[in-house]
Amino acid sequence: MIYGWDHPETARAYEDFCRTHLRYLVANQALIAAAAPAPGQRILDLAAGTGRTAELALEHLGGRCEVACLEPAAAMREIGERRVPQARWISEWPLGETFDRILCGAAIWQFPRLEETFNQASLALFPGGAFAFNIPIQYLCQPDEPGGGEDPWLTHMVSHIAEGCEAAGCDSTVMQESDIETKLSQAGFRTVVWGVRGKLTQAEYRDWLKIPVLTDALLTHLTAAERAARIDAAFAKSDAASWRWEAWRGWTAWK
Repeated sequence: MIYGWDHPETARAYEDFCRTHLRYLVANQALIAAAAPAPGQRILDLAAGTGRTAELALEHLGGRCEVACLEPAAAMREIGERRVPQARWISEWPLGETFDRILCGAAIWQFPRLEETFNQASLALFPGGAFAFNIPIQYLCQPDEPGGGEDPWLTHMVSHIAEGCEAAGCDSTVMQESDIETKLSQAGFRTVVWGVRGKLTQAEYRDWLKIPVLTDALLTHLTAAERAARIDAAFAKSDAASWRWEAWRGWTAWK
């Protein structure tokens, strides 16, 4: 079964992960700091998910801003509307509207046509506005440093999960850093590149993999519950104390 982002099981598991672990919170804190939003500004959260980035921006500014959340997946948007009702939730680019900041937390890889996305962001920004986004460096074909435990690269659990399975399709998350920067420049942006690094634990990786959409290419024949059980079994074979470093690359693109 293919789940996708617009499936209730995916949305539920994503939100469970965000409530339990700090991975996206740490990345979003760095994103908000790099975007430097100010009170009274208009902010667009692009690919808002369940509203975690928007929520952090509202907290950062004490609610003194206007936030719109663009999330095309109805299942994610439904949770977000309940979680962050003070934001305006939309499913498509708000044509004709202009913002001071556009934020995109951990989701830029979801946009295969970067030129179009960057051009749309430029058109939707006030002069002097900024488009800020981030991505794990592994999505840029750049390796992280090893961490600790018996599995400092966090590869054993994936090997256990994949045992006896055939992957369907290919990995669509790979991007090139130079390509991103070239396309930002072509869209008229002046960019500042930044980064943040944290620890990814084996338990955190386990729960992240339980978001069904992330195993669609490997465990298509299993339901979400069956996938979770298989992942738990793989975790039990791994060193639960293992962890690795995870670096994120971010861009603040100024118009």
